[in-house]
Amino acid sequence: MGIVAAAVLIIAAAHFAVPSRIYPWHWFHILLQKMFYLPILMAAAWFGFRGSLLTTAAVSLLFSIHILLDWEGDRMTQAGQIGEIGSFWIISMVSSFFFRRERKALEGTADAHRETIEALASSLDLRERETSLHSKRVQEYALLLADRMGRKDTGLRESLEMGALLHDIGKIGVPDGVLLKKGGLTVEERDVVRCHPEFGASLLGRIPFLSGAREIVQSHHERYDGSGYPGGLKGESIPIGARIFAVVDVFDALTTKRPYRAAGGYRQATAWIADQRETSFDPAVVDAFLKIPYEELRDLAAQFGVVLREG
Repeated sequence: MGIVAAAVLIIAAAHFAVPSRIYPWHWFHILLQKMFYLPILMAAAWFGFRGSLLTTAAVSLLFSIHILLDWEGDRMTQAGQIGEIGSFWIISMVSSFFFRRERKALEGTADAHRETIEALASSLDLRERETSLHSKRVQEYALLLADRMGRKDTGLRESLEMGALLHDIGKIGVPDGVLLKKGGLTVEERDVVRCHPEFGASLLGRIPFLSGAREIVQSHHERYDGSGYPGGLKGESIPIGARIFAVVDVFDALTTKRPYRAAGGYRQATAWIADQRETSFDPAVVDAFLKIPYEELRDLAAQFGVVLREG
């Protein structure tokens, strides 16, 4: 509300400073009078009905004081100014209604996008892991880790939320014979699998609102020492979202059952992650992750189908 309040005070000060008598600069006085609609519309757009109500009340009060101070002026002008106060309230209520309806429509669209993405992530998990909850677990792990790092900015959280769900979307382009192969992969097959971050980034490149998620999709297999793929990025040149996600993705992989091995325990997984500090993972991210109590991770994992052993 600070910007809106400043706009009201600046416009009011200028409006009071310019006399209302008809003279060569009278047009400027009228222009300032019309500028009072600006903070009213700003408040309606940014803060809804309540913010618009408070702003309109402040504008009406200041405008009324101006009318009273200049009451001996032209009566027709004063009558028009009194009527303008009524128009402030009409504009306030109507704009608040339409901005609120637009926000609800946008929220509905965002919810629909999120549900579609979650359904897509579930289908990807079913194809490879015979579970529809891997992406949800790493999403929750990533958001928890970001919180513990003090990274609560909305942009990063949205990137992690969507990037976690879509991190393996590029595996759509990997043939089943390679992706679902039980034994070891040949060099050629491994090269095909290693292309999935670029496949995924290419798929998301046409969707502007997933630009943050695209960074995670493309960079979640990069390593802190620069030995990862596909770009060989090193250190802080790897997007922070990808650095956070890489830790939780490996943690979930180590603590869940796979066709070729049993699930490991919390201590075993965190010991491996700690050993990869500064090699595979950002040290600051690893340090923050290791400070999360086992009980929190255990309870979170249980919500999404995994019994996390402590050992």
